[in-house]
Amino acid sequence: MEVMKAFFFGLLLSLSIGPIAILVLNNGIQHGYTVAVRSAIGAALADYCYALISFIAGTWIITTFSDYHYQIILLSSWVLIFVGFYMMYSALRNTRLLANFHQPTRKLGLRAAFYLTLANPIAVIALSAFIGHADMAVNPLYALQLAGAIFTGSLVIQCLLAIFGSAYREHFDTLTFPFYLQLLGGLMICLFGVHSFVELAK
Repeated sequence: MEVMKAFFFGLLLSLSIGPIAILVLNNGIQHGYTVAVRSAIGAALADYCYALISFIAGTWIITTFSDYHYQIILLSSWVLIFVGFYMMYSALRNTRLLANFHQPTRKLGLRAAFYLTLANPIAVIALSAFIGHADMAVNPLYALQLAGAIFTGSLVIQCLLAIFGSAYREHFDTLTFPFYLQLLGGLMICLFGVHSFVELAK
């Protein structure tokens, strides 16, 4: 159950349409499928690294402060709601990125996407909040499995962006669907946090 939640959370987190998603789309549109998929893998690997660090650190915090598990869940819920609203705000702010997607760009592959994704702190904040909602004890081995599920969910979205960009490179007069995807992703992450409040109230 937790692994499926992690996979779903990886999907939602990757819907954040910032410079990385635009980079993957641009690579697909201007440089083809291969370059775009390389950048998609780089972004997903960065999400995996962040997830692994967040989950191992979160496991230590939950284990060390087990008497405060209720407070940890409460704080994590507020953080997830904040991240969700931040994603929706960023969707509005990043409309200018979508307006400039067709401008020529140089090839940026796996390594560039990896480092650029690591430069985004909102991912580690969201992942740290996610692990605070674990329904069962999380040991380091299980943390690896959850991080792998985050990686898989992230890779699915990033590769879909790569495929979409390369397949429809001749039909991009306007690009609005990423804006709506990010709004949806932000809303769903908010609901993650709200669901925890409901569970605590029971």
